Amino acid sequence: MSVLANQALNCYVKGMSKQANKKHSSVGQVVTVRTDGSRKFKTKFGGVTITGSRPAAEIVTRNVERSSMALERVGKKLTKPGIAIRPKRNVPQYSVAEDEIGVFIRRLNGRVERGRLVKGVFRVID
Repeated sequence: MSVLANQALNCYVKGMSKQANKKHSSVGQVVTVRTDGSRKFKTKFGGVTITGSRPAAEIVTRNVERSSMALERVGKKLTKPGIAIRPKRNVPQYSVAEDEIGVFIRRLNGRVERGRLVKGVFRVID
């Protein structure tokens, strides 16, 4: 389990335990889930232990394949730098001119202009 998933799970369990304590005291209560399967498997989340049968090998294999495909899709999105901002009418988009200090590029309604910010106002220099 990843560190992020583990932290999220711990946060969820702590939040649920606080919520349960508000309604009624759950200190000392134990929930036991029994299965008739011969293969026992224990998973522990903080103070909660879940016992059950191990999943079938086919299910594990299918889930590994699905999670690998999902990770590959996410990886493609995360490795692509920048974001896409779609232009809207009468809403300017500003970017920095690569080779010129203090010069900005403004895209507004299909027009591209270079300029500087003077007292917070864009002034065209070309």
